[in-house]
Amino acid sequence: MGRPPLPLGTWGKIRTYKIADRTWRAIANYKDFDGVTRPVERVGETKAKAANNLLEALRDRARRSSDGEIKPETKVHVAAEMWLKAIDESDKAARTKEEYRRTWNRYLASAIGQLRVHQVKVSTVNRVVTEVRDRHGRGAAAHVKVVLSGIFGLVVRHDALDENPVREIESVGRKKRKRERLVNDKTIGQVLGTFHASEDASRWDLVDMVDVLSGLGCRIGELLALTWDNLDFEQGTVTFRGTVIRVTGRGLLVQEHTKTIAGMRTVRPPSWVMDVLKRRYSERSCEWVFPSSTDTLRDPDNTRKYMRKVVADTGFKGLHPHDFRHYVSGVLDHAGLTARQIADYLGHERISTTQDEYMERGVVGEQAGPALEVRPAIEPPKSEG
Repeated sequence: MGRPPLPLGTWGKIRTYKIADRTWRAIANYKDFDGVTRPVERVGETKAKAANNLLEALRDRARRSSDGEIKPETKVHVAAEMWLKAIDESDKAARTKEEYRRTWNRYLASAIGQLRVHQVKVSTVNRVVTEVRDRHGRGAAAHVKVVLSGIFGLVVRHDALDENPVREIESVGRKKRKRERLVNDKTIGQVLGTFHASEDASRWDLVDMVDVLSGLGCRIGELLALTWDNLDFEQGTVTFRGTVIRVTGRGLLVQEHTKTIAGMRTVRPPSWVMDVLKRRYSERSCEWVFPSSTDTLRDPDNTRKYMRKVVADTGFKGLHPHDFRHYVSGVLDHAGLTARQIADYLGHERISTTQDEYMERGVVGEQAGPALEVRPAIEPPKSEG
């Protein structure tokens, strides 16, 4: 039976030879982490010194070779930092990178960071995700699951585990949808009327915004990233090329791509939307279509907060800009547009890779504008009580 092969990062018998007066050579075969066995040698004034010099070199080599290697005994926080570093160097959106790191720091570092990767079982992951869901909600649990899946996917690729334990856990579940959305074809007039009658909404420049959202159905970050160069009044189109995000240490900025590939789109909204935008253009004071009060980039989070304040004492408490997106989707659905046409207009996630990544659609949502052409009637807000 032949001699068993050396494990990775180990060496065989050290052999010593006298090569001159007061000069000895020590040599051993070392198996690198690429699977190749290579001879390593060192010299010394004596046999013992040569052997000791070689041992020191072999240990340093093993330490350097294992740099970046994840083993079953590696602590989870080490693997997590390797994964997060790879994410930071990727082309993912800046907000996504921040969200992943925030999720690790807030929910996972203290929970499993000091465990060895081989100690993390399916039950461990399920417990962590369930606790986050119960304490912080399904949204946070979903983020935790994504981050853990990425980390342990890296662990599996380093052969430290045979299977990713996150793949076997229970679903975090979806939040039950309310029977009726806050903004729908029955309430849209009252919602818009609430904003039109509000002095606060006027002062915070929210009136035109909700009007436009009820016809464009875009994401709030996409709307706030619009400059006048994104509008073509002659063609009656609006082009979305980015979204407003906040990056730690840098503040507000326009990310030069939207949430999805499909979000990079040019749409032709109903004419009354273009009329509102054309009036704003005649009154413009800066490059942004919907700027802050100081003519700078507007913060989506602050905008959401002000919207909630306007409706705080009404039947529309809890209103979110995304509610207008759902409203527009419902209008287009009732008008008989296909899922592809609605997805094009709203910039939803791709229906197929071929359609979204390999086809040029030019101006999309051609039938969406006509379906939304009848502008919602503005109704006076109902008095409470």
